[in-house]
Amino acid sequence: MANVTIKLTDAQKAKIKQATGQDQSEVRFVGIPGTNPPVSTPEPSAPLKSAKAMRSAKSLRAAKSLRAAKSMRAAKSLRAAKSMRSAKSMKAAKSMRSAKSMRSAKSMRGQ
Repeated sequence: MANVTIKLTDAQKAKIKQATGQDQSEVRFVGIPGTNPPVSTPEPSAPLKSAKAMRSAKSLRAAKSLRAAKSMRAAKSLRAAKSMRSAKSMKAAKSMRSAKSMRSAKSMRGQ
């Protein structure tokens, strides 16, 4: 493992002496073999591609579910409109029948 030594400035030395009461001219970092893994450079293309692919897959799923929800709403509104039209036509037919029966009743009374 690599050992690192850092030379301290006069201001840093003064702060350390004030805090600990000891004179320090440098700070040493010693690596213990087996505790720190060696530094390696990761491959930037692999994780980046997988993250982009995941985002695009999520957006694709979201778009599909949005389209499905929209088509479901459209189908429901279409069914509601059809049932409303059929209800109106039924009411119209009933009122027409009642008007005819009233006319026929009036004509029967008149005879």
